[in-house]
Amino acid sequence: MRKLTESFAAKLVAVVLLVVLSAGAVLSTLGTMLVWSGMATAPSFYDDALCNNTMHTAMSYALWKETEDAPYMDYQQRLINRYAGFAYEVWEGEPESGVLVGSLHLDQAQYVHTQTDVFNYTAPTDGSPAHYYTVVGYLSQDPPPYSAFAFYENVYNFLEPIANYITILTVVLALGALGALIFLFCAAGHRRGVEGIFPNWQDRIPLDLYLAAMGTACGTFLALAMGACSAIQYNMDISPASVFPLASGAVVCFLLSALTALAMLLSLATRLKLGKWWRNTLIWRALRWCGRLLKRTVQAVGNFTHILPMTWRTVLLVGGVLVAQLMLTLLAFDGNGFYLLVLLAMDGILVMAAAWLSMQLQQIKAAGQALAEGDLETKVDTRKMYWDLKTHGENLNAIGVGLNRAVEQRMKSERLKTELITNVSHDIKTPLTSIVNYVDLLKKEELPETAAEYLSVLDRQSRRLKKLTEDLVEASKASTGNVAVHLEPIVVNEIIHQAIGDYDEKLTAGNLEVIVSSYEGNRKALADGRLLWRVLDNLLGNVCKYAMAGTRVYVDVTENAGIVKLSMKNISRDPLNVNPDELMERFVRGDVSRHTEGSGLGLNIARSLMELMGGSCVVSTDGDLFKAELTLRSAE
Repeated sequence: MRKLTESFAAKLVAVVLLVVLSAGAVLSTLGTMLVWSGMATAPSFYDDALCNNTMHTAMSYALWKETEDAPYMDYQQRLINRYAGFAYEVWEGEPESGVLVGSLHLDQAQYVHTQTDVFNYTAPTDGSPAHYYTVVGYLSQDPPPYSAFAFYENVYNFLEPIANYITILTVVLALGALGALIFLFCAAGHRRGVEGIFPNWQDRIPLDLYLAAMGTACGTFLALAMGACSAIQYNMDISPASVFPLASGAVVCFLLSALTALAMLLSLATRLKLGKWWRNTLIWRALRWCGRLLKRTVQAVGNFTHILPMTWRTVLLVGGVLVAQLMLTLLAFDGNGFYLLVLLAMDGILVMAAAWLSMQLQQIKAAGQALAEGDLETKVDTRKMYWDLKTHGENLNAIGVGLNRAVEQRMKSERLKTELITNVSHDIKTPLTSIVNYVDLLKKEELPETAAEYLSVLDRQSRRLKKLTEDLVEASKASTGNVAVHLEPIVVNEIIHQAIGDYDEKLTAGNLEVIVSSYEGNRKALADGRLLWRVLDNLLGNVCKYAMAGTRVYVDVTENAGIVKLSMKNISRDPLNVNPDELMERFVRGDVSRHTEGSGLGLNIARSLMELMGGSCVVSTDGDLFKAELTLRSAE
């Protein structure tokens, strides 16, 4: 026996036997349950419950297909695929005198079995008589191999010869599998030529880490197997040809899951034989390390008390109090109650002092936490504090005042800057409008060729200056929230296609192809149509200006967890040497690249408008890939 437990070949044979016998035991158990249920016991398959029950189910689907309106269940596809080789006739009443409701006949089918079922219905509540349907089912002689009839016929052909002794076979297979498992447990840790228990590489892995990894792997294989079984159930109605690869995958995943579980059990058996298995765990090592760290910390604290002067004062104070209490305690044992009262008074004073100190520290801690959370109006009451605590409280109050003053100055500076931009932009618009108008009038006059060229430059630059002024005003309004917002359900798909249609000429001129992926259905979001149009206009304008010619622009619309997300991706013509966060700031384009037209405000305006609608606008770059993502709340 010892030689067998040390033999690798014997262990390998035991593993193979365990897998085969376990699989056989599982299958024979299922067969036993079928036999005990009265299946696979009739003289022929067509008289057996396996055939009759399957026919009844198929006839029920046939009845539902012909009499019910259930768009979520494709009974036609299920009858053709899962119950291939089956035909039927549905009659209201008797076949001889009733009305034919519907039928399905397979071409050139040779029917070898016919079954008739009557489906009764209760009387309606309006008092009209009850009615019933009669379904006549026909079974073909040679159904396809993926049909349920072919499957159950194979089951019948396998079980019927062994139906009388399948229970005994189940017990024998289960006992054989149990014997193989016991042998593997006994052989775990044994190796030829080595005395005692010899751990292999997996037995040296920390137990908790090993169990977590192997348990995860076992669960993953089992989940994949169950997913394959679910896919088999689903594909039976859609693509029967894909059932066989899925079944093979499920068997492989079940086998891998079983082997992983067996490896865990054998490793546990080896560790138990070695003894003190808990020492080879990460938890044990962490606890031992913490114990050593605590010991060293206590030693360090003890050494630290001999270095700092403050520590010495504290130690002397506490030591003096303890020595005085010891002396008073010894005197109180002599029967003098006065010293006992003094001792109690000292303890009371010490408790009150500790409570007072704790209360003061709690006030300072609460004030510091409030300042950290952004409450700059918090103040510490230092009127009843003394010494270092009072100084610390006053410092916290000074920090709050300084931060508050800095925030106010920053807000005032931002407000003045925004007002300045708005006022200057408004002041510029009036003379600029006159310049544009007079340029338009001059374009209608007959001018020399040189003057016409000058006028063309003047027209282009004046319109560019007008566009920059309008963008400045809009950016100022958007950043301060001075824009009317009317949220309503908007079909995002439609507004995207409309915006792309408006830019069709510019996109064609830039040799850019737009690919829109909106998946299924229309995505409705809560948005202001006018503001959302302005955001899309800015993004598409950037695409036409900066995208590389001859590339594609991808626009995707998705919805998840109540959020509608729109992403727009394109390849940049120039290197993206700007941080994505900086792209959202104002005038970044103007600071980095002056060879293209634009104000550098488009993305900043888009972000402000999206925030006003309760959404967001985020840009990111990956090499030369530019991506903008818009999010809005779903209107569903």
